[in-house]
Amino acid sequence: MFLNFIGSGSALNTTLGNNSAFIKEGKSILILDCGSTTFSKIQELKLLEDVKNIFVLITHRHPDHVASLGDLIFYANFIINANITVLTPDIENLSNLLKYMGVSGELYTVCWPNKEFKLANSDFEIILSYVPVEHVEDMECYGYIINYKGSKIYYSGDARCIPNDIFQDFEQHKIDYIYQDVCSYNSKENPHMYINDLDRLVNEQDRNRLCCMHYDEGMDKLKIHQMGFRVIKNYKEK
Repeated sequence: MFLNFIGSGSALNTTLGNNSAFIKEGKSILILDCGSTTFSKIQELKLLEDVKNIFVLITHRHPDHVASLGDLIFYANFIINANITVLTPDIENLSNLLKYMGVSGELYTVCWPNKEFKLANSDFEIILSYVPVEHVEDMECYGYIINYKGSKIYYSGDARCIPNDIFQDFEQHKIDYIYQDVCSYNSKENPHMYINDLDRLVNEQDRNRLCCMHYDEGMDKLKIHQMGFRVIKNYKEK
């Protein structure tokens, strides 16, 4: 595994902060989502020291995944003079959202030209591909397959289930790890994956390759551990 987490909580879990992960090598950083609490946590952790290339992968436009993206873009341009690229299949909607925030398109690059995207510079080489996921009906939402340093992971973003083809590849070890959005409650049209549904789905021998994330305040991490799944901790959390 190679993801570190800036925050591992759901939208309203202010203790753990909004779910966001990163990969950092040399002067480059890839950040997965940039929610309401993310930029302040990035600053607290000093993750942008000496960074000159910032890449931000967006799963969807809910505030806990995108609300401080404008702050990050401003900081990159006016404080540290870093290049910032936003990666998303939802280019038009996200660009409009940033425009309404007062963030000029001249301050960042936005792209996702193909189904698969090669992110490569002198610091790292990462192959990314997006996967449409079920979360809410009125918004385009995506998970991502990330190939890096010989490992292949699936990062769900917010999703009420694991897509069938992704899960089949996971069972066949074509995907090494899954990072899956989970919740502690069960309701009709649940926008997140109920932890007990995940328990029924995944074979015991595969559970140490599945990392649960996006914890709501009712989530019992001990229960996740006892089920055999991996528990996410925030970066530098003891």
